[in-house]
Amino acid sequence: MTSAPITAGAVQAGQKNANAPTLILVAGLAVTWLALPSEDAESLFKTAAIGVGLALALSTAMEAVQGVRALIRTDNLMLWVLYGLTLLEFLFPQPDVNGVVSVEAATRGATIVLLGFFGLAVGRHLIPQQASSSAPLDLKPIYLFGLFIFAFVVGYLHIFLAVNFDPIEMIEQMSRPRFSQSWGRGKFGNAYSLLYELNLLIYLLPPIAGLMLARAERFSIVQKVIVFAVLALTFYYAFASGTRNVLGTYVISMFGAYALTKPDLKLSQVLKVGVPVAGLLLFASTLMLEFRSAGGVTAIASEERHYDTLYIDHNLVNISNLTNVFPDAVPYLGLEIPYQAIIKPIPRALWEGKPEGLSTSIEAALGINDGVTTLACTFVGEAYMAWGFLGVLIAGLAFGAAAGWWNRTGRQVDSSFSQVLYASGFLAAAMGMRSLLTMVPFMLPTLALWLMGRYWLPKSKSVQTE
Repeated sequence: MTSAPITAGAVQAGQKNANAPTLILVAGLAVTWLALPSEDAESLFKTAAIGVGLALALSTAMEAVQGVRALIRTDNLMLWVLYGLTLLEFLFPQPDVNGVVSVEAATRGATIVLLGFFGLAVGRHLIPQQASSSAPLDLKPIYLFGLFIFAFVVGYLHIFLAVNFDPIEMIEQMSRPRFSQSWGRGKFGNAYSLLYELNLLIYLLPPIAGLMLARAERFSIVQKVIVFAVLALTFYYAFASGTRNVLGTYVISMFGAYALTKPDLKLSQVLKVGVPVAGLLLFASTLMLEFRSAGGVTAIASEERHYDTLYIDHNLVNISNLTNVFPDAVPYLGLEIPYQAIIKPIPRALWEGKPEGLSTSIEAALGINDGVTTLACTFVGEAYMAWGFLGVLIAGLAFGAAAGWWNRTGRQVDSSFSQVLYASGFLAAAMGMRSLLTMVPFMLPTLALWLMGRYWLPKSKSVQTE
C-alpha cells in the first residue's frame, strides 16, 4: 500500500489554496501592528504574541483542511519556530521585561519581528512549486538501516574515542554540566576538530528513524531495537546538553519523516501525538534551563526553582535593545554577517587566519563583555544589525523563497530517499530562524546525505522500488 497518491493530492490541493492562508496571516500581522499598545513593553509584547499567534493558528488551520501532509512544509516550520523563539514566551507573565527595555525600543523590536514574519509568508510564493525532477529513489530496508548505522557510528565516533568506548562513562559525562565533557571542542579548533565536526551526522538519525518507524513492518525486531536504543541515546544527549532548539529539531525532523511516509495518516492521529509532545517540549525547555544553569542533569532533583514562567531566551528583548545601538552608536555591519555565516563551517585547522567573529558582537552591542554569556536575537535581529529594516525584509523574503524551493524536494512522493532528505533539511531551516550566523554548518548533514544519494546510491543495487 502506498501513500503517494494521497500525498500528491494533498499537496496539489494545498497549493491551489495557498494564497488564502497567506492573506490571513499578512492581514493578522497588519492588525497586530496597528493594535500594539504604548503603556509598557510587557503588554506590547503580549499583544504581539496574541495577535501573531491567532493569525498563524488560523492560517495553519486553513491549510490543515487540505490534509496532514500539506502542513509538513519547511515554510510552516520556519514560521512556527520563529514564533516560538520570539513571541511564545510573552503569552506568559514576564514581569522583568519592563525594567530592561523601553516602550520605544519595544515598539521597534516588535515591528522588526512582524516584518520578519511578513517576509517569510510572502517569500514562500516567489518560487515555482513543482516537484523536483530528479529520479526517485526508494531504498531497500537493509540499506536504509545501514545508512542509520553509518550516521550513528561516524556521528558519535569522537565521543566513543574520548571515553575509550565505555558506554557507562559516556552517559555519565553527558549528565555533567554543559561544556565539561571530554569530547568538547576548543574555541579555535585543531586537527581533532575535523573529527568533531562529523558529529553533525547525528542530526540525520531522527529523520531516518522516522521513516523506518513509518515502515516498521519492513524491519526485523533486532533492527527496531537498535533504532530505539540509538534514538533514546540521541534524545538524552540533546536533553542533557540543555540545547533546546536541538531537541526540538530532533522531534520535528523525526515526526516529519514519519508523517510524510506513513500511509493514510489522519489529522486526529497527528493531534493525539503532536499536542502532548508539544506540551512536553514546552515543559522540557524550562526544565533544561534549570539543570543547565545549576550544573547537569542531577540538578533536576533540586527543590530550588529558578524559573516560574515559560522562558525561552528573551530574543525579542535583545532585538528591541539592538535598535538603541544600530545604527546610531554602531554602523550597520552590512555584508559582514553573511560573510561570517558562509565561513562558519571551515575548521580553523584548515584556515589558521580565519576571523574570530563579528567586529561588534550581539553581546558587545548590548554591553555584555564577561566572555561567558552568549545572547541570541534570531535571524531578524542579525539581519537588522546588517542592514536595518530593509535587511530584515530581504532576509525574510530570502528565507521564505528558500523554503519554497526546498518544499519541492518533499513533493517527490515516490522516493523514500527524497522524504528523508527533505526532513533532514528541517534542521537547517529551524536553525536558520535562530541565527544566520550558525545556520550553514547545520546544512552539512543534508548536503552529505544528498551527495550519498547522487553519487553512491544510484550506482548500488539498493536503489529499487519495493
